[in-house]
Amino acid sequence: MTSLKPKQVGVLVGSLRRGSFSRKLAKALIARAPAGLDCKIIEIADLALYNQDLDASPPAPWVAFRKAVKACDALLFVTPEYNRSMPGCLKNATDVGSRPEGKSVFAGLPAAVVSVSPYSLGGFGANHALRQSFVYLDLAVMQQPEAYVSNVGDVMDGRGTITRKETGAFLMRFMHAFGRWASSAPAPEEDFDAFLARRAKISLEYINGKPARLLEILTASDPATFFSPSGDRIQGAAKVSAANRHGAKAFGAGSTGRFEVLQSGSSGGFGFWTGVHHAKVVMPGKEKAVPMQLRTTEVFRAEDGAWKLVHRHADMAEAKK
Repeated sequence: MTSLKPKQVGVLVGSLRRGSFSRKLAKALIARAPAGLDCKIIEIADLALYNQDLDASPPAPWVAFRKAVKACDALLFVTPEYNRSMPGCLKNATDVGSRPEGKSVFAGLPAAVVSVSPYSLGGFGANHALRQSFVYLDLAVMQQPEAYVSNVGDVMDGRGTITRKETGAFLMRFMHAFGRWASSAPAPEEDFDAFLARRAKISLEYINGKPARLLEILTASDPATFFSPSGDRIQGAAKVSAANRHGAKAFGAGSTGRFEVLQSGSSGGFGFWTGVHHAKVVMPGKEKAVPMQLRTTEVFRAEDGAWKLVHRHADMAEAKK
């Protein structure tokens, strides 16, 4: 079965110094990222100070930065502390990305913060100054574990290698927690029970030869599976979509049907129902509607704030006389 695509994580480093501890730590974090994350540093050194007068014709580095953030599924901020707050270059990057008004590239993205300091407080002020701005930027910041790397010169050598075993283990735990956070899908706005009622109506349209709304709720991401009543086992989102588009051609107007839901539920970004699909379907070449009972299980995944069908298993049960 095909794996889900890795989440694209943009890493923003709040220090422009060539040999900065923050950049070295960012690379150490990237090296410890779990398999589901693809982390890349997004450079901010060339961003001109935000000036609203430039919105009509933004500088090329602004355009490139906004495009890079927009392509991300999550963001990781690694920052030193300047005067008990975040560095100006990082504040400017958040300003550039948040404008023009109503076109912020940050809204809704999962995020995490790691602050770095050669002193004992671990950049606490910068960490929380960033978190405060995230409220307005609508970044969904990971709350735990918090990461304040203090006395960084004692846990890292000049090449950026983490020399303290406990620190390396913590950074590993942090990145795995961030992986889970970055991969968590936003809860769909539609209540799952309401969605199931809509799903039944979509099924009725499908057995009347109208597949459009079913195709809309199919996932476009793998893994996706369809075990059809004919015994076919179809894997892959594109193949499942093609099979459903083709299958609708077997049905005609005048078909009727309903779901008998025996069990259903949703939790953690997934939902399901299992039961019987009762139908009388009109088929080309048949004078009368054909009665069918399909034992059915469907699984849905939250994707981009909506429920998407990722697995369907249906087989024929004996129709009632």
